[in-house]
Amino acid sequence: MKLNSKLLFWMVVVFGILNLIDVITAMFILPGEANPIYLLTGSHIVLWLVKIFFIGLIFWIYFKNKYPSRFWLFSFIYIIVIGSLMVGLGAASNISGILNPQIVESAAQLTNTQKATYYGQLVGILMVIPYIISMVSFKLYESIEKKISYEDKK
Repeated sequence: MKLNSKLLFWMVVVFGILNLIDVITAMFILPGEANPIYLLTGSHIVLWLVKIFFIGLIFWIYFKNKYPSRFWLFSFIYIIVIGSLMVGLGAASNISGILNPQIVESAAQLTNTQKATYYGQLVGILMVIPYIISMVSFKLYESIEKKISYEDKK
């Protein structure tokens, strides 16, 4: 079995830690929480279970250390990077709400639909659109790269 990258290991660890920080800090701002899982279920237990599932899935993929192609490895790395960014922003937002209760009070006044819409827009702009651009770019790279020769650097 080929050893996995130490950098990838630390990326996975950071992803896991950020998710735990996000879900822990969310417990302090539940009236203002905008996570769609929490909004749909109203249960912080379901939120915990989903977070633990995704952390476990990322670690399982890492330790399995087998990827069908470079595209899938790139996608895995992309998901970890953008997921860490998104969850880090969520945790920072939660901490801001903990330190500034008036923010939570304002967010608590929004309807679940409004919270889900704002959350969806944020995820769309910061995660989905860049993902689509990256995946299209990578697929184009894969098809072009087969026909390209590189200069030997000595």
